[in-house]
Parts: sequence; C-alpha cells; structure tokens
Amino acid sequence: MTHQPSDSISRRGMLAIIAAAIMAFVGVLIETSMNVTFPTLTQQFHVSLATVQWVTTGYLLMVSLVIVCSSYIKSRFNERHIFMAGVLFSIVGDLLCALAPSFSVLLLGRLVQAVGTGIVLPLLLNIILERAPMAKRGLFMGLGGLIVSLAPALGPTFGGIVVYFLSWRDIFWIVLPIMILGFFLGFSIDQLAPLSKPKFDWLRLILLAVVFTSLTLGFNTVSTYGWLNGRFGLSLLVMVAALWAFIAVSKKSTRMLVNIQIFKNPVFTLSLLAYVFIQFTNIGMNFILPNYAQIVDHATSLIAGLILLPGSLISGLLSPLWGRLYDNLGAKRPITTGNAIFFLAIVLFACFSLNMSPLMIMGMYFLFAIGMTISFSNTMTYALTIVGPQSEADANAIFNTLQQFGGSIGTAVASSFLASGTGATAGAVMKSGTQHAFTFVGILIFVNFIFYHYAFKLGAAKQPVKSH
Repeated sequence: MTHQPSDSISRRGMLAIIAAAIMAFVGVLIETSMNVTFPTLTQQFHVSLATVQWVTTGYLLMVSLVIVCSSYIKSRFNERHIFMAGVLFSIVGDLLCALAPSFSVLLLGRLVQAVGTGIVLPLLLNIILERAPMAKRGLFMGLGGLIVSLAPALGPTFGGIVVYFLSWRDIFWIVLPIMILGFFLGFSIDQLAPLSKPKFDWLRLILLAVVFTSLTLGFNTVSTYGWLNGRFGLSLLVMVAALWAFIAVSKKSTRMLVNIQIFKNPVFTLSLLAYVFIQFTNIGMNFILPNYAQIVDHATSLIAGLILLPGSLISGLLSPLWGRLYDNLGAKRPITTGNAIFFLAIVLFACFSLNMSPLMIMGMYFLFAIGMTISFSNTMTYALTIVGPQSEADANAIFNTLQQFGGSIGTAVASSFLASGTGATAGAVMKSGTQHAFTFVGILIFVNFIFYHYAFKLGAAKQPVKSH
C-alpha cells in the first residue's frame, strides 16, 4: 500500500516532504531569478540578449526533458537515491554558475542545475501523494502548489534585490547553504513503493527533445522577425513531424518513458490544458510586469521586482487554505471561483495597460495571484485524483513537464507580443505590446471556463475513483 492509511502523517514522512519542498522551491526560484541580470550579463560576457535568454530558456527546456523521465526514474530507483542525485546535480551546477569565467560555463552550470530541479520537482508531488492521508491530500497538494506557483513570482524579486545590493553571482552563493540543508534532510526519505526494472525509451526522449527545442527556437525568432517568418514556419514543421513520430513510436513501444494512453481520459486532458494555460499566463505576466515598470514607469530594477512581492507572498501563503477548500467543498467551486478572479484581474490589466503605475500593478497583481493560486494546484489535484493511484506517476510527470515547458513558451510569446507593439518611443511600444499580450492571455483564461465545465461534467461519473 503506497498511501498513508490514517488521517495523520508520520514525522519521517513530514521531513521527507520538507526536504523535497526545499529543493523544489530553490530550483524553481532560480528559474526566473536570472531574468533581471540579462543587461549585466550581456555587458560582462559580451554576448547578445538573444543569447543570454538561453540562461532561462535552456534551463526550462532541460527541466522539462528530465521531468518527462520521472515516471521511469521513480519506478526504477530508490526515492532517497533519486533525491540525493538531484541535490548533487543542483549543487554542482550552482557552483559552476557562481564561479563561471565565461558565458558558456554559466550556461553549462544552468543546464546541470536544471537536471537537479527536473529530478526533484516531480519527486516532491510523488512524496506527497504517497505519504499524505487522502483526507488531507488537498492541503498537502496545496503546499506543493505553493512551491510551484510562488517561487517563479519570487524569482525576479529575489534576483532584483541581490543584483541591486550585491552581484549576480551571489544569487547562487545564497541558495547553496539551503541546498546543503536539503541534502541532509533527504536522509529521512524511505522507499514506500515497490521497484521494477523497466527498459528506458531513449528514442521517444530524443523525439520529445526535438519537439520542445524546435518549438522554443521557433517562438524565439518571433520577437526579432515577426510571426510570419520562415524560421518560425520551419520550426513548426520540424515540431509537427517529431510529434507525429513520437506518437507513432509510443503506440508500439514496450520501453518506458511516459504513458500517453492517459490522454484518453478526457477529464485529465481538459484539466491539463487548463493548467498549462494558467502557467503560460503566470510566467508570461511575471516577465511582462517588471519590464513594464522599468521601461514605462522608469522604476528601478529593485522596485520592478518588489511590485510582485505582496501578491505572490499573500496568495502563496494562503495556498494551504485553497487546498482545504478543495478537501471540504470538492473541486468545482474553488477552481471555477479562482479562474473567475484570475480572469477579472487580466481584464483589469488589459483595460488599464496604457497607463499603469507601479502601485496599480501591485494592486491588480494581488488579485491576479490570488485567483491563479486558487485554481492552479487544485486543478492538478483534481486530475491526479480522477486518474487514480495506478496512473499518478505518469500524470504527475506530464503535468510537471508541461508546467515547465508552458512557462518557457509563455516567456517567449510574451516577449514576442511586447516586440509587436507600435509607437515612437520604447515606452509607447511597451504599452501597446503589453495590451496585445493581456488580450491574448485573457482569451486563454476565458477558454479555461469551457475546459472546466466539461471536465467537471465528465468527472462527476468518475468520482468513485476518489475512494482509492
């Protein structure tokens, strides 16, 4: 039996969750903390902004590709050993970044670090699912959602403060002791689920890497060459061909990577689409708003980072409450209410996008963050509960993979919309491009109402699965 049988959780189980939570938080925090360092890095390493962006884009891509292997890794290796390996990758990558003499070494460090995050991030949710009692699953998944949703928003604030007062290298030195603490807490992780020795599907992993990389490269061309450019079209063709090959191989393969048969469950697929739209919007907005504050309002990098802090902190700290609402009220009411608040905030941003002060951004982002956190982790909890314990590892791997990849694409698309603005000054271009971006993500979050409607309608027939 892999699930905690009683309504309580053991001390060792709680320490295991804390260890994984610490490492997941640090990994996701440093995903976005480097965004504010781009101007400094271009000058220091004498590379273009398009090249420097790979510090974040490459990181997210690598995290995505490692996470997709998590179902295999979990079934093949001891959880404590998996965790320790993830921490060691994170520490080695962190040291490479902190000491990097050149941009290529910095990028290598980020990719090594991303392997560690990709290992630990899905492990956090697997540890929660195996150790948290069913009656408190919403609460603990809310805590897990807190890590995933709060850390990317805190990243620019953390990076902005460190760069303003210290140096970009100190971002890596500051998190190093936290990683070491996580390593020692990791000794509390016990193996609960039985292990097996499946064969790994390298071919499907390579095809998936081509899908993700080509799509990311394609979107990265849009900000420079516009939406109708040959490179973007070629990237899409490569992506479609690789995706077709991936699906074809998946139907015949007996080797393990991730089970795409789970997409035949419409509740899972609809919930996943809604979840990716939320993450796409969240990361995109976390990219847009600090840039708007600096370019339009002429705020410092410190202020630009801090304007997201109140909303991120308060909404994040309330995540366990949103999990309790799920436990007490079920999935439908909290999720649809959260999506409504989220949508309202985006409408306000779109309406006021031509004239937003830092204080206005702070207030509207507070509403945005509250709505986002209510619907975000609860959407994932609902989907994982519907698919049942037998498919949880695959569902978790897919959710986490597309959560990271959605963030990567969200940044690229947001950047493209900002570049699509019109005007005589940088501020005017930013205002116009921002309005385009807000309108686009508003449409996505409105579509989520449709996804949720059908997910809950179809899920009502599957509710007995919750008794597992």
